[in-house]
Amino acid sequence: MRSLARAVLPAVALMVLSSCTGTKMVQTWRDPKYEGQPVKRVFVVCVGPTDANRVVLENAIAQALLDRGFLSATATGVFGYDPPDKDKTVAFVRENEVDLVIVQRLMKETDLTYMAATMDTMPVTPSYGTWYSAYGYGGTAYTPAYMAEDTRVKAETTVFSAQSQPGKMVWSSASTTMNVQDAKSGAKSLAATLVNNLVEAGILVK
Repeated sequence: MRSLARAVLPAVALMVLSSCTGTKMVQTWRDPKYEGQPVKRVFVVCVGPTDANRVVLENAIAQALLDRGFLSATATGVFGYDPPDKDKTVAFVRENEVDLVIVQRLMKETDLTYMAATMDTMPVTPSYGTWYSAYGYGGTAYTPAYMAEDTRVKAETTVFSAQSQPGKMVWSSASTTMNVQDAKSGAKSLAATLVNNLVEAGILVK
């Protein structure tokens, strides 16, 4: 039973930790003069530390937009891993009648914290006169020392109206995503929060 306890406790801790990934908008700005127009197509451009991160985040934002009924294209999907060329991007946006352009810049921060070893005593399950009560759940559980990694992803987002000539910035934000366990979970949290805020701000309008 002690071995089972040692196996279960870390697994439970991992499940709790993995479910804590969340994004918080630290600061937002909206052009007070901008009147939201119906949006059909969005172009997503992400600037990140690696090409893989760019692809994951752009795809996550595209999926979050699709879930809300908005069509989108991503910079990596159109131009590959090369940094988007301004003239080609402008031409693509015009030719495909894009309504909004989302540009997001990422910065990853990682903190390492030393967690000391612990020794916890577990109470014995009281006997209720049944045969399995003889195997009372009790004893001592040992958790070895380890390094806990806390990863934060900070993002700066700007949204431009492609319906304006030239494109006009209509919304911007700074956000922090905490307890990022992997790129996909962090991107999903960040994308969902971003799209929800754009809908609530009247930028993404059906």
